[in-house]
Amino acid sequence: MYIYVIAMLNIGDIKTQHVFIISGKGKMKNIMKLTALVAVLGLTPSVMAENEQIVFSPPTLASPFEVHMQKSAVKTAKELGVNIQVLDGQGSSPKQVADIENAITRGAQGFIVSPNDVNAIADAVVEIQSAGLPVVTLDRTINAQQPVPHFGANNYKGGYAIAEYVKKQFPNGADLILITGQPGSSSNIERTKGIRDSLKEGGSKYRLVADQNGNWMRAEGMRITESLLPSLAKKPDVILSANDDMALGAIEALSAQGYKPGDILVTGFDASPEALSRIKEGWDGCNG
Repeated sequence: MYIYVIAMLNIGDIKTQHVFIISGKGKMKNIMKLTALVAVLGLTPSVMAENEQIVFSPPTLASPFEVHMQKSAVKTAKELGVNIQVLDGQGSSPKQVADIENAITRGAQGFIVSPNDVNAIADAVVEIQSAGLPVVTLDRTINAQQPVPHFGANNYKGGYAIAEYVKKQFPNGADLILITGQPGSSSNIERTKGIRDSLKEGGSKYRLVADQNGNWMRAEGMRITESLLPSLAKKPDVILSANDDMALGAIEALSAQGYKPGDILVTGFDASPEALSRIKEGWDGCNG
């Protein structure tokens, strides 16, 4: 299992794109190390005062994936000798904006931002840039006026690849349920576009019999699956989930209704340890 890490670096007048191919094992640890290094460009630990901080602003710490990123960020900062403050956006764009603005006022010296919304956080990022402070985005991109260095998986290609896998498993067509993530987040927008584009290329034999938003939450993946299965004329072939947590919720619902591994193909995205264990059990057929 591999992901593509695309780093758009703007250093002075030099603009470069680097693509790293990293195995699923330890991938986020490596991404965080690269991101932290970019964030402290021009602010090496040797020249940072003890009260100067790098701020990491994730969209929410209610998600296991975001918690894993937070732990990796803290661990990497410690290894680099950098002070880091984690500000939980709590799934609220206004809060994330306020957190960033307050951090600028308090004198933060660099920012790692995983935007809750592709547009709503843009002005806050402009404020960081206007203050002459380094900023990178992690996992999720942003529609900013000026380029922002980004580290994360290529979500479009990941979604596209998962749908391609499904088509190979069902060359004669399939009925599919699609469970999408948080509206407005770039990871959801890009990932689901990749899925839809691939399925569209496969033709009308690939049918989305249901398309619902699970907001990245396991409970929503479970609820959607529980409510949809009895309402469908026949069992779907595939449940496409835009992240692991929703896929795991779908698997719990399937298991509770008596389905066995392999009865319905379930896909996820993020390569979380729990999802990888489900692959071994035969539940989760593919993971980005």
